Amino acid sequence: MRRREVLGVLASATVAWPLGVRAQNARSRIAILSITSPEGDVRNLTAFRKGLQTLGHIEGRTIDIDYRASSGDTKSLTELAQELIRLKPQVVLATAVTPTRIMNGIAPRLPIVCPSFSDSFVPSLATSFAHPGGSVTGIATDVEALIGKLAELALDAIPNMTKVGLLSNPAGGSMGRFEQQVKSAAKAHRIDVQIAHAEKLDSIKGALQQLRDANVQAVIVPQNGLLISARKQIVELATTLRLPLIFGNRDGAEAGGLASYGIDQAENYLRAAAYVDKILKGTPAGDLPIEFPTKIELVVNLRTAKTLGLSVPPILLDRANEVIE
Repeated sequence: MRRREVLGVLASATVAWPLGVRAQNARSRIAILSITSPEGDVRNLTAFRKGLQTLGHIEGRTIDIDYRASSGDTKSLTELAQELIRLKPQVVLATAVTPTRIMNGIAPRLPIVCPSFSDSFVPSLATSFAHPGGSVTGIATDVEALIGKLAELALDAIPNMTKVGLLSNPAGGSMGRFEQQVKSAAKAHRIDVQIAHAEKLDSIKGALQQLRDANVQAVIVPQNGLLISARKQIVELATTLRLPLIFGNRDGAEAGGLASYGIDQAENYLRAAAYVDKILKGTPAGDLPIEFPTKIELVVNLRTAKTLGLSVPPILLDRANEVIE
């Protein structure tokens, strides 16, 4: 999708409606704070809007939506959050741990729905999944040992693998836990782990080269705002370095990674619309239990396997929910 088309999809989210019109129609206002890029958000926000429409919320008629995205830059999130708060939203959709923490730190009483909820929120922003108690709720991305499964997926795709790499963004709120899960899974299968950190876009190339120099046979790319935004760059660099990529989200496999395993993020955004609906109708965010994802999908990119000269085991193809050919 071309950038002009992407911005067209998201354009309605950035319109600043005249104050007089808003007052006259008494429309609710929803803010969206994303750590991803506009291009990376299209699929998920399309699902979110679909959920809102199903519940009777029509953008431009019954609701207004203001959207800000940092494209992986955590430092700009505070300024973007402040911009959104000045627009006086009734509820915020924050796409990940970091934007949720930043928004909550600035406006602690403002209801926030996060479709990428994790254990990292407990107990600082939510007492528990069953009884959040504060102003933050949402749908979890954590499924027990899900990130560790990426190491197992790498081993399934490359049966003789002895060393796996992990591309990690240390600024990510969940990244420390992700690293531990990958290490534990790799240790159980007697695989060595090499971790390379990339906190900014311009550090990704060096991190991947570090993993190449360490002779890793595959690289795990977990779910993270910066890494999702830079997935095309990561794929291009990894292809040049002949590094198979195992992503934690399907967008990575679609961009040219070898495979991905993770929750259906768009499904979480669709369900997040119901949370926003309840909050707009008066239910406190802290009274809404945090739900768990219902769909996990395995995507294998055969095109990429052929480019890298890899033969994907038939058993892995049989397990895949989708095979890109």
